[in-house]
Amino acid sequence: MFLFGVLLIVHGLLSLISPRILWFLTEGWKFKDAEPSEAAVVFGRILGVFTLLVGIYLVLPE
Repeated sequence: MFLFGVLLIVHGLLSLISPRILWFLTEGWKFKDAEPSEAAVVFGRILGVFTLLVGIYLVLPE
C-alpha cells in the first residue's frame, strides 16, 4: 500500500501544480490543437486534492 500511496501523492501533486499537463497526457493526445476547458482544469485540481489526501492517508503509518 505504501507504493500505491506514493504514486497517488505524485499524481495529486502533478494535478495541483499543472492540471493542463495531466489533461494532455490523458485526453489531449486524442485531438489536434486542442486546449482543456476551464472546467477541466478546475476539476483536475479538485481531483488532485482528493488523490493527494488519499495518498497521504495510505503512506502514514497507523
